Amino acid sequence: MNGLKAKTARGVLWSFMDSFGVYLVKFGFSIFIARTLSPEDYGLMGMIVIFISMGQIFMQSGLSMALIQKKESSEADLSTAFWFNVLAALAVYLFLFLSAGSIASFYQKPVLVNITRIAATGIVLNSLCSVQVAILIKRMDFKRLTWINLVGALVSGITGLILALRGYAVWALVFQTLAGNVIYLAGLWITSNWRPGLIFNVNSFRSLFGFGYKILLQGITDVLFTKIYFPLIGKSFPAAQLGFYTNASRFYDIFIRQTSISVNRAVFPAFSAIQDEKERFNNNYVKSFNLIAMIMSCGSLILIIASRPFVLVALTDKWLPAVPLMQLFFIEGFFFPLLHFNMNIMNSRGKSGLSLKMDLFKKGFILISIILLFRYGIEALIIGQVAATGIAVVISLATVGKELGVRLRDVTLPSAWLVLILAVCLLFSIFVIDPLSIPHWAELLLKCTVIPCIFFAMGWLFRLGAVRELKTFISDYRQSYPRR
Repeated sequence: MNGLKAKTARGVLWSFMDSFGVYLVKFGFSIFIARTLSPEDYGLMGMIVIFISMGQIFMQSGLSMALIQKKESSEADLSTAFWFNVLAALAVYLFLFLSAGSIASFYQKPVLVNITRIAATGIVLNSLCSVQVAILIKRMDFKRLTWINLVGALVSGITGLILALRGYAVWALVFQTLAGNVIYLAGLWITSNWRPGLIFNVNSFRSLFGFGYKILLQGITDVLFTKIYFPLIGKSFPAAQLGFYTNASRFYDIFIRQTSISVNRAVFPAFSAIQDEKERFNNNYVKSFNLIAMIMSCGSLILIIASRPFVLVALTDKWLPAVPLMQLFFIEGFFFPLLHFNMNIMNSRGKSGLSLKMDLFKKGFILISIILLFRYGIEALIIGQVAATGIAVVISLATVGKELGVRLRDVTLPSAWLVLILAVCLLFSIFVIDPLSIPHWAELLLKCTVIPCIFFAMGWLFRLGAVRELKTFISDYRQSYPRR
């Protein structure tokens, strides 16, 4: 038990490093590149994001998640998943290559023909290392993944920055992404001992796809209902407006979505390992839910209140129209990590069908919001997305309570205290820090230091269990490495 607990602590913290280390590097380069490029350049990349994202989902088809969830994966399972992913990637690339002209015609942007065809090669590159990633995640070897990601982030960032400074405009963003794909692929093949065999076992494929197709459907709907905004905005608004939306979405991905995914990719194999121990599983669920809620709530609040001074200091005032969009996106940080956690909990119990239903509820609300709110502008669309995620969290909690027998009071009561703490911190920021006549960098520094101190001090005074769990979690991480 203690071995798994320490291993999980080590895995989660290295996964956090993947977010706050690797993505901090990406964030730093994003600042300098955004200062150099125009909103229109980001708008062009935003126009094809739904097609590239959909291609990535079809390429994996849920098989990587199936490999992780399966207690024992044979060589036939691994090789079958590898060759299917590669063949699927080639099929997707051919489709996008042939469809590039239609995509360009839809937006009336001829340059998108070459952009689509070149950017889509990243799908093929990722297919060549998807199984290696699944193996490392199953082993919870996030340390190795973090270092590979870090090198990839540095190389891709340098590539994008150099090209941006030399006037390559949107192509800087295209080759920045591809450079990261190449380094990621090379790093995984160099450091991994596994190599695919010439095996494609139909029974293995059926077994993996029987679990994975539900993940595939979930991924398809996720891309459709989160990326559909890009073509809608790109077709109905000027490219600059899509650029503001794209960059706001990019920072949301870095700080909220990727952080949540990094944490949950450590949680998924850990909970899968104890899926047959009901009491232990449920106790760990309550502790993990409250801990994630506390950390992500604090982080989301800081992102919201610090958005404006950050943009003025780092990106210059040409990006100020993106601030309201960023703040609305960051509100979803209160909900998305918890929804993603609950869906992974269901997946770890082998109930991917329930996870899919949770996701479909969310997508249904998003579809309704798009129909009702599109006429009111980009901000209204984001509000609808955030509201849909919040409603889906409530539904997912009810599902977890029913299926696992978890007492919802154990998670809703601490969440109520979190709301009170967040309200106090927000009021302090509005009425104490905002009126100060200080430089923007000083305002940014105050909000990023004072507010977290107030937040955790209040959590300690109110004796939130998550504060104690955070301390224990850090202690478990330290104990997971033997003293020399």
